[in-house]
Amino acid sequence: MPTTDRRLRVAKARAEFLASGSVADAVVEETILTSWRRSRFAGVDIGTPHVPYGDEIDLRSRLVRCATPVMERMHERLDGIPVSVVLTDDKGRLLERKDSERRLARVWDNVYFAPGFSYAEAYVGTNGVGTALEDGRPVFVSGPEHFNERSMAFACAGAPIRNPLTRRIEGLIDLSCMAEDAHPMMRVLVQEAALDIERLLLDDGTERQRVVLEAFLASCRRCTCAVLSVCGDIVMANERASALLTPADVAFLKIMAVEARPGDRGMPVGMSLTEGRWAQVRRRTVIHGAGVAGAVFELHIPETPPKPRSARVSPPVALPGLVGRSQTWIDATVQAREAATGQLPLLIVGEAGVGKLALAHGVHQDSRSGARFAVVNCEVDAPGALIDAIDREPAPGLTVVLRHLDRLPAERVAEMSALLEDLLRQYPQPWVVATVGSAAATPNDLLRLFEATVTAPPLRHRIDDLDQLITALLNRLAPGRAAQCSDDAKRVLVRNAWIGNVAELNEVLAAALRRRPAGAIRREDLPPSCFTTSRRALSPIERLERDAIVRALAEVGGNRKSAAAMLGMSRSSLYRKMHAFGINSLDARS
Repeated sequence: MPTTDRRLRVAKARAEFLASGSVADAVVEETILTSWRRSRFAGVDIGTPHVPYGDEIDLRSRLVRCATPVMERMHERLDGIPVSVVLTDDKGRLLERKDSERRLARVWDNVYFAPGFSYAEAYVGTNGVGTALEDGRPVFVSGPEHFNERSMAFACAGAPIRNPLTRRIEGLIDLSCMAEDAHPMMRVLVQEAALDIERLLLDDGTERQRVVLEAFLASCRRCTCAVLSVCGDIVMANERASALLTPADVAFLKIMAVEARPGDRGMPVGMSLTEGRWAQVRRRTVIHGAGVAGAVFELHIPETPPKPRSARVSPPVALPGLVGRSQTWIDATVQAREAATGQLPLLIVGEAGVGKLALAHGVHQDSRSGARFAVVNCEVDAPGALIDAIDREPAPGLTVVLRHLDRLPAERVAEMSALLEDLLRQYPQPWVVATVGSAAATPNDLLRLFEATVTAPPLRHRIDDLDQLITALLNRLAPGRAAQCSDDAKRVLVRNAWIGNVAELNEVLAAALRRRPAGAIRREDLPPSCFTTSRRALSPIERLERDAIVRALAEVGGNRKSAAAMLGMSRSSLYRKMHAFGINSLDARS
């Protein structure tokens, strides 16, 4: 079929689709038609779509490093041909663009086809960048095959670049030109270029693994502690780490590895292991070139275990505003109340969101109800705020809590130490409590002033308390409404990893109540994050995609085929996104 005739038929089919949602003419490829459906479902503007810009793109990543020689070679070979070579990341954001003509550069800039701008399908509709990333395979989009009118003057061919080991999409290579200059061979060229970049990524990945291995072995030689390294999906552990860490502990360390940055100073942090032991963890970021190759973790556990507590089980302690019957939580409440009774300065250690401040407040309400409870945030408040909190003359029963003492700026440590010494000499002496995420990160000048330590357990170590916590939090979030969770919702909640602890549970229940302000919270009322195991930070558009997939699966009872049809995507694309977002719908079926 002549090219002009085909374009006219595609243009007519596009107009028919926009009017009725269906196409009778088989001239439109299934890939394009499916993309049109997705674009329509996403609400893409067919006239002037919004092309978002983000300045957080990484131009020093190993993708850019490995793609640069391939792009330069393509640019040289295509010299004299009016086409641009483009590299994007896995979200469709342009990283680099090499133009063969100045005229093309002006054209692309006018439509924001430039570094930093995202051409993801959810924003601009069917195009060589976004559609190739959605389908996970090379595509060629020309003229009226584009969903939005502004792109109909162009043609583009894109091919995803996959990690050669994990097969995860790392980015995309694209050739773009005016529609009248297009040729179907563009798809073949970008596919070959993508394979070349993947080969370079494999070579670079091998080098990254070598650098991380060397850092791992150096740590093993330097210390006798447990050592574990993470390089992408590859984890290495020495004998002590293998015996000490459970799969859940390793998963948590892999999350910490993803968060590693070149400038990290390797400050130790506290980590509560799955089997109840507390470790001081030092993360050493491994650099390769200008990027992060991986991370090595050194875990220090006290050689001599703490003196065993009495064999008797601690009796439950009912503290105002607190619930829980698990032994780890009971032990923490007993120890905290003993410190308050003995007027011992107390250090409460625990992960973010476990309820360290709530524990201090509950003990205060129990042992000195009616007295003042003063809180100083050491991360943002100057030490002088401590003086304001106690009004210089402490009243009987006063409790002073120093939140985030481990985050106190170094230049304020000496002043805070002097103020605390004065405070502990006053009469009547207030009960002083400090909350920290890591005792190792707290200066010794401050630690020496505390006589007792309590570890507030993470929610994953007191999962037996989940039912009581749900009831207590719902009563607080919806007073007087008799809100509750159905059994099917609780089954989902009990499987969550709860990295954010009780604070995360509170956010989940608050979101569920917004969806169902009256009646029992059901499984479908829970936010999509409850149905995923992915713990990497998702972009706004990824969160929208994840939420849409979870809602579709819920509406069709977990049937993936029906959900894919509802979303206008292939079943393979749905499976790929479910895996990428960690969606683990319990009722999902093919």
